[in-house]
Amino acid sequence: MVSSLMSMVRLLVVASIFALGEHIAAAFSPESCTEMFASMKKLGGTVPPADHVAGCTEVCAKVKELKEYWGSKTDMAKYACEQGKTYGCVWAGTPPVTMSDIGC
Repeated sequence: MVSSLMSMVRLLVVASIFALGEHIAAAFSPESCTEMFASMKKLGGTVPPADHVAGCTEVCAKVKELKEYWGSKTDMAKYACEQGKTYGCVWAGTPPVTMSDIGC
């Protein structure tokens, strides 16, 4: 009886983890990133844990990296700016760093 109860508990834990994982993965989108970064800009650089969207910071870090590497007059720099605008990128700083601050 104890082992069957433990099996049920394990099953519930595993099911909960999968459900949480699907929720987190589903939350990542250009729209959710734009909302998160709007909150960051409005609050001056902090995003409440409930507003954090996994993956957005990483996407925007790559956008900034591309823009800095390629400068301002190349197709890759333009592509970086387009992607940054799609995701509403803002970077931590005082005040927060915006797309226009990096030359987009």
